[in-house]
Amino acid sequence: MRCGTKVISIFNAMRKIKRIRSGLLFFIGCIMIVACANQKKTVEGVVFTELNTSTDASFRGLHVVDENVVWASGSGGTVLVSTNSGNSWKDVTVPDTEQNDFRSIHAWDENTALVFGVAGPEFGYKTVDGGATWNVVFSDTTSGLFFNSVKFADAKNGLAVSDPIDGKFFVLRTKDAGNTWTQVTDLPPVEEGEANFAASNTCIEYLPSGKAWIASGGKAARVFYSEDFGKSWQVSKTPMIRGLASSGIFSVAFKNDKEGIIVGGIYDQPELNTNIASYTFDGGDTWQPAVTMPKEYRSCVQEVKAGNDSFVFAIGKTGCDISTDGGINWNFLSDEGYFTFRAIPNRLAGFAAGSGGRIAKVEFE
Repeated sequence: MRCGTKVISIFNAMRKIKRIRSGLLFFIGCIMIVACANQKKTVEGVVFTELNTSTDASFRGLHVVDENVVWASGSGGTVLVSTNSGNSWKDVTVPDTEQNDFRSIHAWDENTALVFGVAGPEFGYKTVDGGATWNVVFSDTTSGLFFNSVKFADAKNGLAVSDPIDGKFFVLRTKDAGNTWTQVTDLPPVEEGEANFAASNTCIEYLPSGKAWIASGGKAARVFYSEDFGKSWQVSKTPMIRGLASSGIFSVAFKNDKEGIIVGGIYDQPELNTNIASYTFDGGDTWQPAVTMPKEYRSCVQEVKAGNDSFVFAIGKTGCDISTDGGINWNFLSDEGYFTFRAIPNRLAGFAAGSGGRIAKVEFE
């Protein structure tokens, strides 16, 4: 009896050890899964937490509605939406658009969003049911159309820009939240070899006041600007690098009607940082080169603001920088690279998106 009891006790103890070991392994596995899904990369001043999107699409379209609702768009007709701050994503890809690349996106809420692609003839699509269905809102058979950016000033007024057609940028206006679009004809001619970049959906800036700016690159690096909701346009020169098809201004952002920043460089020579950032304090009439440039080529610049705290953040495929004086001087933050970035309204945080399905939450310390 004692011997049998001892054997049973040993057997029970061994089973308990196995259960503990199995539980421990399961616990470790869960930690590893979470760690793989949300990898944090921290440097002084900024934390990148990479999120699991379950796709390898290249993202250049990104819109942050609030701290919970985020939309992203990119290659293969891919569109994703998250309603829980990026912890999980719903694939709401536009059907039958695998050959398109939606480099431009705007969203109003978790149900309503608009995308523009680089290939037609059906370029613009809108959803009002969270991506369950998409309706075509702009189609055109004009040869050479390639939409680079879409930007809304408010809930109703928006602009979209394509590469030049017949010597002028192809600019569209909407006054009804993107349901219908009309072409703008009062535009200055482009220079030979001048174009826009669809690198981050930020070559347009558009404010509720009705002032708007479109940045160019290539053989020229200029800023087109409007004061009447995009009806008529003028153009100003900048000191930004130019001359190559892959050089110029890639992104423009304005803090208000007067203070603005442009960034760029040479896409396929990102290490070169001569004349890759400029600023204006007069609404874009004149531009001055930054005193201290970003470390390398940058494809996106945005303001980050919460309460009285405000700064501008620039990011590109090889890293990111910050400026606290309106773009006059830049300080390198990290070599963590993404194509585009959007701030969370009224938070010192945002989201970045790039190649290989990469989307990260960005928090500034």
